[in-house]
Amino acid sequence: MTEDLTQQIAAGLAGRLRSLVLVIDRLDRLESGGGDWLARFAEGELAETTLVLTLRALATVADRDNFRVLAALAGSDSLGMGELMAVTGNGRLLLSERLNDLVQVGLAARLIDTDHAQITAAGVNMVQLIEEISRKTAEEFERRRLRD
Repeated sequence: MTEDLTQQIAAGLAGRLRSLVLVIDRLDRLESGGGDWLARFAEGELAETTLVLTLRALATVADRDNFRVLAALAGSDSLGMGELMAVTGNGRLLLSERLNDLVQVGLAARLIDTDHAQITAAGVNMVQLIEEISRKTAEEFERRRLRD
């Protein structure tokens, strides 16, 4: 199950990376007309970029309040800002900043026109992965505690 979760998270992060790369490639083509940046990126920057994007996603979701926002989103197709404020206890500005952090790493999406937020597939799988690790940690603790 963990391998499937990590594959789904990786697919979501790769989608976010693709979006970022397309924007920069388009700017590069507009500025230089050559599109050389994309080839250089794949050869020289891809490995470091994927590592940093992965670490940023993990760091973002590792924040307890960000995780609470993501977990709240995981229980619904879409939540309005008012609903999210009630569930998380965050005010509008702080909640917006937390959502922006989650959006930047590809774990959530904002629907500005309806004032709603949604979790992405990567976000769903990240929540499941963290919950699975937490559950297994508790099980392992109980197993060892009873043995000692």
